[in-house]
Amino acid sequence: MPAVKKRRRAVQSQNLVGEKPPTDYSIWTLAYCQADMPYDFFGGSGLMSNQGTIQIPMLYTVLVGGAQGQKKHVVLVDAGFGNQDWLSRYRFFGWEDPSTVLAKIGLTPADVDTLLVTHLHFDHIGNFSAFPNAHLYIQLDEYMGWLRTLSLPKDFGGGERSWILSSLDPQDIHNVAIAISQDRATLIEGDVEVLPGITAHLAKDSHTFGTQWFEVQTRNGLFAIAGDAVYWYSNIEKMWPPGYNQGNPFNQLFTYEHIRKTLSRELERLIPGHDPLVWQHHRTWTAGPNEVAEVNLAKGQRSRKHRKKNKKAQGHRIKLG
Repeated sequence: MPAVKKRRRAVQSQNLVGEKPPTDYSIWTLAYCQADMPYDFFGGSGLMSNQGTIQIPMLYTVLVGGAQGQKKHVVLVDAGFGNQDWLSRYRFFGWEDPSTVLAKIGLTPADVDTLLVTHLHFDHIGNFSAFPNAHLYIQLDEYMGWLRTLSLPKDFGGGERSWILSSLDPQDIHNVAIAISQDRATLIEGDVEVLPGITAHLAKDSHTFGTQWFEVQTRNGLFAIAGDAVYWYSNIEKMWPPGYNQGNPFNQLFTYEHIRKTLSRELERLIPGHDPLVWQHHRTWTAGPNEVAEVNLAKGQRSRKHRKKNKKAQGHRIKLG
């Protein structure tokens, strides 16, 4: 994969040229819809079985910033889904399109220049096409794993209602292939700094074939954007994998420990994939049917939370220059 090798050489050469400039990012986590799901789906079979259902958020996270004195990036971690068939299949509610969601923090989908996808489940990659200027980064293991899966014989349980396709939309794999052919996507291998201060970590064969999570360096310290590498805080606190995954639970435990060590066990710096408790850990407000969490503000950035008295502020846009 030439693109992968080129990325790795670039990263290595940067490491040889003295100290890197400090990086800083504002971080917002936004819900784009909600679902009522069983507790043990996320919290773990046995540990949280027979506890009924809980309302969980479907999330993506926005990072705005970069290295001091260099280009400012607008980065989206995961893209949500756009195929409305999923709304009825899993009874989602409160769905909002990316234009509506990003406007809550003064951005538009066209502002996003980088899309970091944790894995290829429909609710993380499905709305890739809504971000026309975004370059996609996914793990090679993830892409190849799902290609192999889609080639399995029918007696593995084919069909859109099968376990194999319980969270996968084959059209999304097709869209990624098109993006690769158009040089809009990079397949990375292992742990790679994809942008200044943002490092992708491969969690191979954990939640999926090539799930990745992202370490983000800010002036206020490290943060980890986990996607479904960690569904809930309780998974990593209790070292108990969720009831649903399409990988290896033991590898999930190893991933939890890696994240714990990276964050020096300061787990409030973790953004999990679907935990409603994220709203309690960070400054949060509700706009429309869904929440916004302001996780970190880069130097010079002001809060996106709009006070009711100042309605004019709702039209304020982030300065990207």
